Amino acid sequence: MKKREFIKAAIIAGTGFIVGNISGRLTKSGKKNKKVIAVNGSPNENGNTAYALSIIGEIFKNENINFQIIHIGQNDIRGCIACMRCHNEQSVCVHTTGNERNWIESMKSADALILASPTYFGGMTGSMKSFLDKAFYSSSKYFRHKTGAAVVTTRRTGASMTFEGLNQYFTINEMPVASSTYWNNIRGLTVDDLKQDGEGIRTLQNLAKNIIKMI
Repeated sequence: MKKREFIKAAIIAGTGFIVGNISGRLTKSGKKNKKVIAVNGSPNENGNTAYALSIIGEIFKNENINFQIIHIGQNDIRGCIACMRCHNEQSVCVHTTGNERNWIESMKSADALILASPTYFGGMTGSMKSFLDKAFYSSSKYFRHKTGAAVVTTRRTGASMTFEGLNQYFTINEMPVASSTYWNNIRGLTVDDLKQDGEGIRTLQNLAKNIIKMI
């Protein structure tokens, strides 16, 4: 092996990252690109919550942040049944499906987690609650010290209660919480309505900027 090739291989090996690996690409400075994972709890893959996340995604794109959205809301997800087997199964919930395990593994690899949900009767969606209960109870040690942020969409009211419910997963897990210039919600019945909520859009844009500073 030539000297230059040997040095290059040694640098890559020393960082623990491989170019093109899911854990992140190496930049010219030798640092991996930061990665943010958003969990979308809406049953509508292209609805209001997806639009809210797209606002954040534009900011990340401009800063070369790796951003991935996991859409879980349309899935039939079984909730935690307090069987406690995850404590004896290497921090894995035995009642998760293959898709759910893949989502959790992606979350483990992130530098920051965004939990996003529409407002259903003053709270997050049922599928979101079921998934997060299992993910955070079984795999909490892997999320500790990652940056967390909650994003809520609502037609009119209930956003504050949904926002609080999502933030609970961060605040009991030693995760620093990213905030913005207002509570992280955007309002409207349709995507066209959301586009008219200038304050909501600015709030989400500022949230994205603050996440970038924190990670």
